Amino acid sequence: MSAAPVIEQLSRETGISTAAALFDKIPPHPVDPVLSPLFRRGGLPRGELVTVTGELSLSCGLATIAAATREQKWCAGIGLGEPAVSSIADLGVDLDHFVNLATPGEDWLRVASILIESFDIILVDPGFAPSASERARLLAKIRERRMSLISLRPMSGSTEQIEITDTRWSGAAHGRGRLQSCLVRARSQTGTHRFLLPGPTGTPSSVPAGTLEVVADGGSPAASAETSEVSGVAAEARAVPAEVPSVPVGASIAPTAGTGTDTDTDTADDPRWSTITQLRKVISHVG
Repeated sequence: MSAAPVIEQLSRETGISTAAALFDKIPPHPVDPVLSPLFRRGGLPRGELVTVTGELSLSCGLATIAAATREQKWCAGIGLGEPAVSSIADLGVDLDHFVNLATPGEDWLRVASILIESFDIILVDPGFAPSASERARLLAKIRERRMSLISLRPMSGSTEQIEITDTRWSGAAHGRGRLQSCLVRARSQTGTHRFLLPGPTGTPSSVPAGTLEVVADGGSPAASAETSEVSGVAAEARAVPAEVPSVPVGASIAPTAGTGTDTDTDTADDPRWSTITQLRKVISHVG
């Protein structure tokens, strides 16, 4: 018995997703090539709900819609606050095709239901979790309009979940300089991925070849090669005996009276002085 008549009948029902609808080769919305590996079909799926969560989720969400806005797809932001316009543009978003609505958290679902009718992509930070019936109606409208909705919070019914699990900023060395880029580790259905967001130019960038990761004791990535150097200094500092006196960094280190030792004794013979000398070398190296 052929299933074609059943599939055809179900396809006419509003909001019912079938195998035919899933494999009708509707191309996804384009995304930056650096972010493309995060998605199973290489782009932002249409007619589906996608979640992007974790630190820098807003930046990642904006970077995800950037390529679509440059292809004149209309995108809207709901509940995102008031992000800096220049920062949005730096991520590659075409401001002529992006609308950010200052919407109270309790109204996000109503506003989203209205915008679904006319926008290609909606990026939302929901103020509350919808009920099962509200979520079912929302997903039905998304499928019917074949648009994309990105939630910056976990939400049931999402077909793809991107979670940013770790971020490491670079550019400021020993308290000097300025932040230039951020190494991001993200997990999705396609695996774990690393990229720079923002990269040196603001938009997503690939991780330069030779960038190393140091795994901390807790099992999370600690940083790149720059962190390896600092970790080595920290290890050297941990090797200093526990009896080292407390000395502020940058202070002049010298023996003092009243420490419980014979002041007539040569300080070079005092074992604590050799420890202080070693600590001075470590502090000098860090500075």
